[in-house]
Amino acid sequence: MEGAISGQSKGGGSLTANRPYYEIVRDVLAANIRTGRLPAGTRLFTAAVADRLGVSRPPVKRALVLLEELGLVRHTPDQGYVVGDAEPARRNLHLLDLDLSGGLAGAAVQPSWERIFETVEADTLNCIPFGTYQISETALGDHFAVSRTVVREVLSRLDGRGLVAKDRTSHWIAGPLSARMLDDAHQMRRLLEPEALAAAQPGLDRAVLRDMQARVDTLLGAASAVSQPRIDEVEADLHGRCIGQARNRRLVETVRLCQLSLVVNRLFGTYIGLHDKADMLREHRLVLEHLDLGDARGAAAALLHHLDMDHMRARERLKVLSVFTEPEVAHYLVRIH
Repeated sequence: MEGAISGQSKGGGSLTANRPYYEIVRDVLAANIRTGRLPAGTRLFTAAVADRLGVSRPPVKRALVLLEELGLVRHTPDQGYVVGDAEPARRNLHLLDLDLSGGLAGAAVQPSWERIFETVEADTLNCIPFGTYQISETALGDHFAVSRTVVREVLSRLDGRGLVAKDRTSHWIAGPLSARMLDDAHQMRRLLEPEALAAAQPGLDRAVLRDMQARVDTLLGAASAVSQPRIDEVEADLHGRCIGQARNRRLVETVRLCQLSLVVNRLFGTYIGLHDKADMLREHRLVLEHLDLGDARGAAAALLHHLDMDHMRARERLKVLSVFTEPEVAHYLVRIH
């Protein structure tokens, strides 16, 4: 759920370095646009950019949306994203002398299953609120140009996380995301996430916490004119970057796997629209204020209240998504119910 839920980075490191991966992709692309290494008019398709940078597609998708908000690219229905205001021109990104320092070095040398896992996990999470899907091993392998061994490694890891399972005919099945699954995840999350946050508090940088509070205040002042990627950024601040500072990596990973409500909220906001953002933002603000004061237990209590309120919101949104016509999904996922 890394790219689809919180966007948090793996491992330790300082809070400044532990940034959502889509932010790193955004900054690398922005730097290349501003220096002219990505010329005006260049068409940026998600798959091509991901291949050139050696990363998965979810962070690229989100980075392109943020670049559009910055005015560095524009989106057109038939040309994808285009750099600047010039006429669209198709260029081979592998022939451009891009500067890929700034956090992306070494991304392309991951084992094959790790290279595609984040994308498959995100694709799966993005469809299960809408119904039940069968995963074709052959289509999955063809889609990513990987072997059957790699496909089975990815699916077995998704199985271990409870996202897919084999049916009686040995087909891989994903979904549906039910209210019961959401309730079970919330029960675990409310037991673990406040404690993880309390454990993380001593390692949080106050300057960074104040930047997070400023982001929340900006969105509160914008009222209804808030895009989903901005909401995702605020969610990643609290539920990814802050929680990620806990030293117990197993605890952090377990919490991340319980954050199903973030998936529901993001999909609802993307395809239907959120109309009650202010409550969520005020809840976030209270947690961050306690963290800034060094009050770990107060932050944990405020987070517990936020999780309970957010669970009720997510439950109602899941009901709507369950009858909503699902958006386009990866072709290796075939809806069966």
